[in-house]
Amino acid sequence: MKELAIRTISGVVFCVLTLASLIIVPHNPYPFLILFSFYLVRTDYEYLRLTMGKGKVVLKIITLIASLCLFWGLALMFYLDRETISSLVLFLIIFVVLIAIPVADLLDGEKPYMSFSLSSLFYIVLPFSLLIIISLQSSKIDLFLSGSNAYNPFFSGLFDGWVIASLLIVMWMGDIGAYCIGSAFGQGEKGHKLMPSVSPKKSWEGVYGAVAFSIAAALILRAFGLLMPYFPYWVSVVFALVVCAFSILGDLVESKLKRRFQIKDAGRIMPGHGGLLDRFDSGLLAFPAAFLFYTIALWVI
Repeated sequence: MKELAIRTISGVVFCVLTLASLIIVPHNPYPFLILFSFYLVRTDYEYLRLTMGKGKVVLKIITLIASLCLFWGLALMFYLDRETISSLVLFLIIFVVLIAIPVADLLDGEKPYMSFSLSSLFYIVLPFSLLIIISLQSSKIDLFLSGSNAYNPFFSGLFDGWVIASLLIVMWMGDIGAYCIGSAFGQGEKGHKLMPSVSPKKSWEGVYGAVAFSIAAALILRAFGLLMPYFPYWVSVVFALVVCAFSILGDLVESKLKRRFQIKDAGRIMPGHGGLLDRFDSGLLAFPAAFLFYTIALWVI
């Protein structure tokens, strides 16, 4: 009971802090950028520590700096509406990263870990960076529907924190549904295990709970005009299914990663949850899936 209370309090504080950065001033990107910069660096650090161990300090520092530069480089490009200048800056950052990481790996000890450093840019940095583009969808849809601009997912636009907040709420409600229903009906002999070799506690009952809670959250958000208000309700249901499916897959991928390196939790920053990598594991695949869904929805529907 005490562990559940700690887990609940820790989760509530995390959710409130995250949502506050998105919706208190919903069209100001800087609270989001500052908080998620911390989330990004901490999550990336936990991944590098998980895969590399305690060594390779120089390589880790270079990778974390590169991650932050890439994240803010994209923010400069999309939020400040300076595509030409910021594209050159972003290109320069990527060029420096591609040179700095191999050199740091060469100088920082004998055993090569460059593959883990580069993989973190795709596994951690890319999903977080896609949130920047996702946050612009509402303003770009407005332009598209008004006929004043052809839809392009990579055009600059106005930041809308509710777009990210809605995505996170659907994802988190899926986590809550999986935990509640899975704990109640998916344990013991009557439970149906999902992938016991990867994560023994996850069950199909938990999957059904995640799907139900995600769809319910999506429909409520749609009813208040906060999630894809330009589309029919069934699109929100499909969106919830896509986010839920990739959230579960992301959770399993991180569970497999921790089992591979024989570590229970990626960190200790969130009591009852572990690290931020444990908290954002589902989002690392759900964020790219949500980005693709928004893009396809505008072109197809």
